[in-house]
Amino acid sequence: MSRVAVVAFGGNALVTDAAHDSIPQQYETVSRTVPPLVDMVERGWDLVVSHGNGPQVGFILRRSELAGHEVDPVPVDYAVADTQGAIGYMFVKALRNELAARGLSRPVVAVVTQSVVDLDDPAFAHPTKPVGSFMDEATARALAEANGWTIMQDAGRGWRRTVASPRPQAVVETEVIRELLASGALVVAVGGGGIPVATAADGRLTGVEAVVDKDLASGLLAHDLGADLLMIPTGVPQVAIRFGEPDQQWLDVLTADEARAYVAAGEFGEGSMEPKVAAVADFVAATPGAVGIIGAAEEIPAILDGRSGTRIVSAVDATARAEATPGGAPVGTEPQDTSSVLLAVNGTLMRGLKLNSNMAAAGARFVREASTLPVYRLWSVNDDHPAMVRVTDGSGTAVALEVWSVPAEGLAGILQKEPPGLSVGKVTLHDGTTVLGVLGEPALVEGQREITHHRGWRAYVEAEGIAS
Repeated sequence: MSRVAVVAFGGNALVTDAAHDSIPQQYETVSRTVPPLVDMVERGWDLVVSHGNGPQVGFILRRSELAGHEVDPVPVDYAVADTQGAIGYMFVKALRNELAARGLSRPVVAVVTQSVVDLDDPAFAHPTKPVGSFMDEATARALAEANGWTIMQDAGRGWRRTVASPRPQAVVETEVIRELLASGALVVAVGGGGIPVATAADGRLTGVEAVVDKDLASGLLAHDLGADLLMIPTGVPQVAIRFGEPDQQWLDVLTADEARAYVAAGEFGEGSMEPKVAAVADFVAATPGAVGIIGAAEEIPAILDGRSGTRIVSAVDATARAEATPGGAPVGTEPQDTSSVLLAVNGTLMRGLKLNSNMAAAGARFVREASTLPVYRLWSVNDDHPAMVRVTDGSGTAVALEVWSVPAEGLAGILQKEPPGLSVGKVTLHDGTTVLGVLGEPALVEGQREITHHRGWRAYVEAEGIAS
């Protein structure tokens, strides 16, 4: 096999809102979702596509309740199986149609997938997995009282029914999926986290009324397949701590240990972002050399190019960590040569500006857009170039800049061409990474125009109409 990626879509990604939850509308959403997946195929990736099913299982269970006076109810495990068939059909058809539109021919198959769970899992006593449509609190509480449900508020979007979500122990069909990938097929699998089953001592399987988290099941499958990438497209561009609060902070890159620490601290909504972060952290910690990314579904091309999403990586040193960030080298490329250094530039050396040719002449390679910790102030020096100065009095801001990988032998040439009063020092980026950067000397900014409120040189020259 070539590079293998497991891409795990959420069920809510298929049901955009209550006004667009019909099956034809879900298929339209899937059809809009698959072009970036075929982009990945064209880049040489072998794909397993998984999907959530929370809304869809909730719809099936609600229909079952409404029709209870006429037909027998649908057990939860069978509802999961139903959604694997229906949503799998959507993805298979949409993928085949997109492949055909591009003149490509690859088999696409959906696999009915079972996930083994432990009947002693404590999740059965603490249901946290949201299913079904969003409701206002009054409606949710009334239905919970009438039907014996447990309910929860889901990431501020409304109230939903919850069911038990035991941790998957194994994916029964892993080896079949491996063989399908080796044959060149694109595989849709572990839909809804897999149908939960328990194994008896003699190997027989028994269905379990629960819902397995599709992110954890996708991470488990990705690890067992030895996948290179686990990507979880979601409704936000990155993972954030203190989500929805005034001091919300987007995260570019985390180590697995950092991600787990945030989970333990309760930074992510239980049953929402938390299992995504936990699944990716578990995957990268257990799978040497692999990368996990969480980001917006519509930004998959930018994610692959290293320009979007939150990456979770194994423990790395500061240099490798900077290279592993969303704006770092594209997914699947080799890490930076150790003969190069990372340089943060905040002015005319940036892409498209007047001294960027000095970077090209030195053989430098753009790595990513970034910003500093909010401990810097910025001045315009005669509207010719900026000067960024570190401060300790709390008056600083996060300054937008670019990180470049510069061959060590080319660094001196770049610096020799910099204007007087600029020098190289250590710059701390907003993700905690420390790299070399271009800084201004305090004497240089005396009598110059402070532009800190613009938060970056590019924003300033665009606002003022200055050629740079």
